Amino acid sequence: MKITNSNNLDEKTKKYRELYDQIIVSVKNIPLEKHEEPFRGWLEKNHIFLEDIEKLKKNNNNRYKILAFLLETQFMEFQLIDLLQELKLVADTNPDIIKFVGKKQTEELYKLTLGQLYRELYEYESDFLKNLKPLIEKLNEDRIRFTHYLFTSIKGINEVIKEAKDGLTLNEKVFKELQSVFEYIKQKTWYGQMYERKRINKV
Repeated sequence: MKITNSNNLDEKTKKYRELYDQIIVSVKNIPLEKHEEPFRGWLEKNHIFLEDIEKLKKNNNNRYKILAFLLETQFMEFQLIDLLQELKLVADTNPDIIKFVGKKQTEELYKLTLGQLYRELYEYESDFLKNLKPLIEKLNEDRIRFTHYLFTSIKGINEVIKEAKDGLTLNEKVFKELQSVFEYIKQKTWYGQMYERKRINKV
């Protein structure tokens, strides 16, 4: 798919592109310790959490898979928020590639549950989202069922562990598809290419 020529854009889209080109500053690829606060602290925290999740997943005690699933699903939720923020920019600057068909885009995504974020995702129409949407839907359903029954007498520990393992397998599929969508945005949209042009590889 070709990125729309700027001569063929309507005035609204042209203005959005001009605005985002000014707002998005150059991005420096620099070591963690050279970042300023609070961004450095945020990166360090996420790095610690992701390392801990991997340790939980690899632990020989299968009960740790329960904790790994709950934490990793929370990370998937954060990734979905990140994607929705990018989709808004892409819908504004490449309406030929993706359209927002809802009534109003939610501004405070961090206040939404995974289910609400999933419904927000469905407000965007594009072919490159068709594989991700059902995966997010299933993840939401599985996490609701898992958390609601976790401390009940309905399911024993072995069944809970099995569901956690299945959930981690689903998370891998979700993560791979999310990365595929992010890569599509980077390669095939005006916003993605503009962002890459502003990336600084050497400082």
